[in-house]
Amino acid sequence: MTISSSMSEDPALTPRPETSLNDRPSMSRGEAPIKKEYLIDKVPTVESTSSHALNTEAPYSTADDDAEGSTTIDARGSKRRKTAGGPGSKKERGQNKSRHFPIMRDSNVKMCKSWETTGTCAREKEGNCRFTHSWKDYFETKPRDISFMASSALYDEAPFVRPKEDGVISSGRQEVEEDEVGKSLDFGTECPVFKDIGWCPFGWRCRFLGAHIKYLDQVDETTAGPSHIGRWELLGHDEVGKHGKWSRGETNWPAYGTVADLRSSSYPFRFSEKYLHYIEPQKEFRLGPKGDRRPKQDSTSVSGPNGMTDEEAAMNATNGGSGMTNDHGVVDGQTESLDVPLRPEEKRKLPFEGGLYLAPLTTVGNLPFRRLCVDYGATITLSEMALAQPLVLGQMDEFALLRKHQSEKTFGVQIAGGYANRMVPCAEMLAREFSDGIDFVDVNLGCPIDLIFNQGAGSALMDAPGRLGKFLIGMNRALGDIPLTVKFRTGVAMNKPNAHKLIPRFAKEWGASAMTLHGRSRQQRYSKLADWEYIRQCVTTLRETTDEAGLPRIPMFGNGDCFSAQSYYEEMEKSGVDGVMIARGALIKPWIFTEVKERREWDISATERLDGIRKFAEYGLSHWGSDTQGVSKTRRFLCEALSFQHRYIPIGLLERLPPMLNERPPAYRGRSELETLLSSPFVGDWIKISEMFLGPVEQGWNFVPKHKSNAYGGEEAQG
Repeated sequence: MTISSSMSEDPALTPRPETSLNDRPSMSRGEAPIKKEYLIDKVPTVESTSSHALNTEAPYSTADDDAEGSTTIDARGSKRRKTAGGPGSKKERGQNKSRHFPIMRDSNVKMCKSWETTGTCAREKEGNCRFTHSWKDYFETKPRDISFMASSALYDEAPFVRPKEDGVISSGRQEVEEDEVGKSLDFGTECPVFKDIGWCPFGWRCRFLGAHIKYLDQVDETTAGPSHIGRWELLGHDEVGKHGKWSRGETNWPAYGTVADLRSSSYPFRFSEKYLHYIEPQKEFRLGPKGDRRPKQDSTSVSGPNGMTDEEAAMNATNGGSGMTNDHGVVDGQTESLDVPLRPEEKRKLPFEGGLYLAPLTTVGNLPFRRLCVDYGATITLSEMALAQPLVLGQMDEFALLRKHQSEKTFGVQIAGGYANRMVPCAEMLAREFSDGIDFVDVNLGCPIDLIFNQGAGSALMDAPGRLGKFLIGMNRALGDIPLTVKFRTGVAMNKPNAHKLIPRFAKEWGASAMTLHGRSRQQRYSKLADWEYIRQCVTTLRETTDEAGLPRIPMFGNGDCFSAQSYYEEMEKSGVDGVMIARGALIKPWIFTEVKERREWDISATERLDGIRKFAEYGLSHWGSDTQGVSKTRRFLCEALSFQHRYIPIGLLERLPPMLNERPPAYRGRSELETLLSSPFVGDWIKISEMFLGPVEQGWNFVPKHKSNAYGGEEAQG
C-alpha cells in the first residue's frame, strides 16, 4: 500500500469557503437567522442543481445524496420532485445500503505472527511457513510515522495544527535516518495506546512507532529478540506478557470459553429453558433445529442485520395478554421450579437523579464518542443497539458493542429483539458474564427502520404487548438484580399513540426500573417536532400508576429535539420528566452536556471544537488500534462524526438564541478560516480535517456518508 508523504495537496480537498458555501442550497423555510455580516452573496445556481453535482469535485465522496437517493430542488428550494424510477423516487430513498469500507493494510509484506511476537516459528524450521521472518522487507515499504500530538497548539488560520520538531536522540541524526527503521520514524509523535497503558501491542507495526522506541549506542547478544531490530529497542515490550490481552481501559470482554460455548450451542441457559418451557410448554427450547441451537436457514427466514432472522414462525406468539403475572412481574406458582425473582424495589438503585443521559446511537454512538461526551459532562451512557440473536450465537462483532470504558460511570447495554426465545437467553447470558460491567439493560422498543420493524422488534413491539410482556418478565427475572429499562416511542401510527396504555404495564406487570419516551411515532421517524405535551400526559400516567400501586418512584426521561440548555430545562419543567435523553443534539454538538450542566449556551471557539475532534481521534486510536488498520477505522468513524458536527452553527453568528435543531443555515462564512472549514458539508473537507491528526489518507480509502450530509433529519437508525 502506498501513502503520500505529506498531507494531501489535491485542490479538491482543500477548504473552499467561497465556492463550497455559495453553492449550498438554501431554504427560506426553517432557515437559521445568521447575522448579516457573516452571510455570503450566493452565486446563482441552476434550479435542478443537486448536492450530487456540488460534490462531484471531491474525489473521496460519491456524493452525499447517494446515501439516500439524489434529489432535485424546486423553484422555492423547499420541496423535492419525485419521478417514478428516477432521482428522488421511493425506490432510491432510505439509508445507503451499499456502503463498503475496505480493510486497509500497512504493507504487502505478510509477517509471521508467531515469529513477530515470540521470535520463533515452528513452521519456519520445517520450511513450510508462508510468511516473512525478517523486518527488512517490511520497513522498506512501511510509511513514515503519523505526527500526532495530544497537547500541541491549535490555530484559527492554516496550518491549524502545527507539529513540533522531531525529538533529538543521542546518536547522529544522519546515521539514524539512513537506517532501515529510522527513516520511517517521527520522534515527536505520541502513541495514544502507549500513553494509555505504558506499552503498545502493535509493536513495530505501530504508525506512531517513534513514540516508544529507543536507539542503543551498542548492542550485544542480550539485546536479541522480538523487541529488538539492530540497535532499535521497543519500549514497554516486556509488559506484553505481564498484562496478556490488550484491554485498553475497557471492560465487558467476553471470555473465550463463553464465546466457544455459544457458537457450539452448548452454553447453559438453565433459567431460560425453564422459563420458556413454562410460557410455551408445547415448544422445545432451542436456538435452531433439533441438535443444533443455531438458527435454521430456510426459505421462510427473513435475513436482517448481523444475521438476525425472522422468529415469528418459531414462537407463533399472539398479541393477547399472557394472563400469568401479578403486579410485580412474578410468574405465579413457579417459585419452586424457577429462581425467586426480585421485585423492582430489590433491583440495584439506578443513579439517574440529575443525570445527563446520552442516547444509544447506531454507528456514531461508539465507545470513543461516548468517552468524548463523558469528558463534556454526560453521566449516563448507553451502548449502540445490539441484537439479541447474534449475541446468543457468539458473534464477536456484536459483543464489541457491549464494551465499556472505565470513564463511563453509569453504563447500560441496549438490546433489540422481538421474541422471548432470544431476549431471555440474552439477558441470562449478560447477567452471568457481564454483571460487574453493566449497570442496567435497556430494551429497544423504538427503532423505526424496516429491517428491525419487519422482524417484530423495535417499535413493532408497541403493537404486540402480549409478546412484549412475555420476554420482559423473563428478562427481568434472568437479570437478577440488574435493572431493566425500556426506551419506546409514542406508538407506531402517527395519530394513534398508545404509549400511555403500556406505561402502567411497564411499571406494574413487567418491572421496568426506568423509562424513556421519544415523542414521535414510528411513522413520523424524525419528521415534525417531538410531542412534549403527550410526554407530559405519559409522565402523569406513570406517577398515578406508581402511587396507586405503592411502587417506588420510577424515573422517566423524555427524548426529542433537545438542542440547548434552555430547551433542556424548559422541556423538563413543562413535562415533569426526570431528565432529557439527548440524541441528535449530542451528535451535532457533543459539548451540549457542558451547556446543560452549567446552564448556559456556549459560544465554543473553532479551536475548542477542533480540540474535541482531536480527542475523538485519540480515543479512536486507543480503541481501534494504532496500526494502519486502526488508523483507517478511526478515520472512518471520525468522518461519521463530522457528517453531523458540520451542521453546528456557531451561536455567535446567530441573531437570536437558542439555536433550533432543525433550522438550516443559509450560505455563510465563519469568524475564522477554521470555523468556515468546520462548517463544510463536503466529504473532501472532512478528509482534510482527519488528516490533521491521522496523517495522509491511505490510497484506496473511501468514505460514503450514511445519510445526506446536508439533510437535517435522516437519522433512521436512532430509535
